[in-house]
Amino acid sequence: MALLLAPALLGPFATAQAQQRSIAFQGTTRDYILHVPKNLPPGPRPLVIALHGALQPAGIMQRYLDLDAVADREGFVVAYPKGINLIWNDGRSSVAGFLPILDARDDAGFVLAVRDELVAQGLADPGRAYLMGFSNGGFLTAFVACRHADAFAAFATMMMTVPVGYAETCRPSKPVPILMMNGTYDPIVPMFGRPTPGARLMSARDSAELFARIDRCASSQASQLPSARIVRYDSCAGGATVAYYEIDGGHQPPAQSVDAGDAFAALLLGPRRSGLDAPNEIWAFFKRYGTPAQPEALPDAGVLVTVNGVAGSRLAAAEPMPLRPGKPAAGKPTSGTSASSTPAAATLASVPLPMASPLRRKAASAE
Repeated sequence: MALLLAPALLGPFATAQAQQRSIAFQGTTRDYILHVPKNLPPGPRPLVIALHGALQPAGIMQRYLDLDAVADREGFVVAYPKGINLIWNDGRSSVAGFLPILDARDDAGFVLAVRDELVAQGLADPGRAYLMGFSNGGFLTAFVACRHADAFAAFATMMMTVPVGYAETCRPSKPVPILMMNGTYDPIVPMFGRPTPGARLMSARDSAELFARIDRCASSQASQLPSARIVRYDSCAGGATVAYYEIDGGHQPPAQSVDAGDAFAALLLGPRRSGLDAPNEIWAFFKRYGTPAQPEALPDAGVLVTVNGVAGSRLAAAEPMPLRPGKPAAGKPTSGTSASSTPAAATLASVPLPMASPLRRKAASAE
């Protein structure tokens, strides 16, 4: 549910190291961009799959997010799948409030196929694969987390709130480590939730608490930064964590710095916050999860193979984890300045913000 058209004016379509790739999927050809850092050591590497927003080309998402710079520094590969007609079938009947899903294509299956192809080629470690998405891509990320939790070690969404029906239908096969970012001044996906033609959406806080309840988290802590509030739900089943970032910004992921192009985009999407960098925060969260694949010697041969590195293989799904009724055990997050394990900036650039929405003020007064 994203309209990120303005950043299309900001720069080149992709970096020099990007590879344009195609994959046969369900009788058609689907495309994705692959970024592989130079001089990687041999062997499968961690994989991050990043899903663009509605009407946002994958190459523009690649440049706008600047995740490749983190990948080059940390040594993981990044895949940017391309949605048909620049939108994803994320389980709703329409996206962005007015774009209907006219064909019931399996975009979740396409994302899994990209993962499995890179695993089969020895580029990606199946135990350290991660999925993230922005807006419409974030909705698809949550959809995959609820139905294919075994395929990825952790998830992250930006500027997305889940449909209310997920309270009954989201039953992942294992606890879901997930980081969620939302903007307090987001005009496209308001953090207080709203009805849309595709689905009625929860608030951002309720979305985070839903995953905390699914993960059976037992505690929460909050840290306050100048332009962001971070709530972490800890002591969850399976070592999972739910991290909720409430950013004083619009329908744009925060970045280390902003420029004139971001200010232009803010006319439609709301302000982009500088100082707190989304890809760095997300990668710091991701790398806490996952198990590197261990090489295993074949009988009577000295050849090493990668465990679970077979095309199309995924962990067998466990029995769905039932949701616990009522409020999460942690209750409402408490304010304070408890330390966060993520590399959040200590100071953030001061950017004038509009008055909070009356609906947001009403929701805050009711808490």
